[in-house]
Amino acid sequence: MVAYIRTMVTGDHAENDRIEARLDSQGWEGFPTLLGAVFYLAVDRRFPNGAGPDEVIRFVSQMRSTTTGGPETDATSAERLINAALDPSIDTDIDPKVAGRIQGLTILHTLGGRAISDEDLDALLTEALDLASRI
Repeated sequence: MVAYIRTMVTGDHAENDRIEARLDSQGWEGFPTLLGAVFYLAVDRRFPNGAGPDEVIRFVSQMRSTTTGGPETDATSAERLINAALDPSIDTDIDPKVAGRIQGLTILHTLGGRAISDEDLDALLTEALDLASRI
């Protein structure tokens, strides 16, 4: 599953499709937890000192306008989920499928397009795997 996220971030579509087919046959157990951990770390990387509501709104607007699949994403849900990653006291009541889509888009927007070095991506994915194993 780590390799799947890595290929998603690096844009290796052929390998991503191959891994996705394998996961489809073997099962995706644990993936939502791992995706949530990567999402949290990506948001923390993007907003290391936190963010006000206006910053999150601008980020979501840019993400929706520049990321494939972004325009179809509900801005209010995306803002709420990102704010909850920044402030754990914020409750979210977002459908898990919608949350997963937002998490994936946020990860792509924050880490994709060579925005992160291979070494830093490896470190982030290792940290996410450790975090997910404790949840």
